[in-house]
Amino acid sequence: MVTVDRYNDHFKLDSEMTGDPLDDAGYNRNLAMSELLNVDFNVIEVSDPPQAFKKSVMAGDNAYDFIFPHATGGVASLVTDHLLYDWNKLDHVDFSKPWWNQSMTNSLGIGNRLYYASGDIVMAWQGMNTILFNKDYLEQVNLEKDLYDTCFDGEWTIDYMTKIIKGIVSDVDGDGEMTKADKYGLLTDECGFSYVYASDIRITTPDENGWPQLSMYNEKMLGLVQKYYDLIWSGDVILDVYSSVSYATSTYRDMILEGRCFLASLDIGSLCSYLREIEHEFGILPIPKYDEAQEKYRVFCGAGLICIPVNAPDTSRTGAIAEAMAYYSYQYIRPAFFDIVLENKAVRDENSYKVIQFMHENKVFDFGFNFDSTGSAYNMITEVVIKKKSTDFASYYAKNETKIMKNFQKIIDAVMNES
Repeated sequence: MVTVDRYNDHFKLDSEMTGDPLDDAGYNRNLAMSELLNVDFNVIEVSDPPQAFKKSVMAGDNAYDFIFPHATGGVASLVTDHLLYDWNKLDHVDFSKPWWNQSMTNSLGIGNRLYYASGDIVMAWQGMNTILFNKDYLEQVNLEKDLYDTCFDGEWTIDYMTKIIKGIVSDVDGDGEMTKADKYGLLTDECGFSYVYASDIRITTPDENGWPQLSMYNEKMLGLVQKYYDLIWSGDVILDVYSSVSYATSTYRDMILEGRCFLASLDIGSLCSYLREIEHEFGILPIPKYDEAQEKYRVFCGAGLICIPVNAPDTSRTGAIAEAMAYYSYQYIRPAFFDIVLENKAVRDENSYKVIQFMHENKVFDFGFNFDSTGSAYNMITEVVIKKKSTDFASYYAKNETKIMKNFQKIIDAVMNES
């Protein structure tokens, strides 16, 4: 079997036994599949998976059975160019099983079509935005109750987080200015959309026929913009730009390791290996809820998509491979990721491990993020609150609504016009 991706290290598709828990799990998963279906993995890494995939489909060379593109890397164009096979038509695939993400069929569907799937096949690259808290600060903060109890009791909200980071800011180097050399209540990036999804808000939701419709403009969203503004511009927060690629050499990493923040926002899915470097004791919490009335914590999932060429020569074979790969990933990769990698290398206490497990079960996808090729929709809260330092979401939305819906409508029309 041939697959294409640009994050192969996370997928463990061509692993050998190395003694690393994830590498060995990948090897065992691949061996089990080889024995079951007589298939082998041949991984091709490319810098632009959608473009390589497009050339292959147009040429009809059947070079790739699956492609693993990044969620913001041209996934919409593969749909509008009619290059993808509908997962709902595959034999052997059962999305009710726990090795598939349980939210994607509704949130990533277009009408009755599903062009992208996700699950334990891409366990280590689905990402989970989390809040790390430095336990050295707990006495200084003087909390009324344990932070884990606050979380498990449903009281971990954006307002509560804004409250507990007060009074931590300190001019460490004494130069009279607050810079990255100083101490803060919260260290975060500019990904405000994590708070949108944590507040159980979606850019789009499907109508009664499964067609995505804009749904992000509502009273709750307006309330979140104010809450997010109050957090970011409280004077207790420092913003830094980093990615999973640049994290290892960023100021963000130095501030965490040197203990210059009480809370820090981090993508534990792709950066868990760095957590072992932290010498101080820390815990892990989800991005906070909108308020206590919200029933569940929600976790944004922006990566981990899998698609299939529209001209796949044997879709029964493709379906059997996909289901087997998901199942054996559930059997081997998931326990290695949670029980070995996270528990033994990254997580410092039982409650953090419990938090990460329920976060994984509450990951959500959104058509409005994955198919927003312009970035106009999912970046709205960042543009308004951080770039414009404003709470006037209504005006910004009004100026961009037509452009956003035009982009989404192009995708919907392409699917409607498929034969």
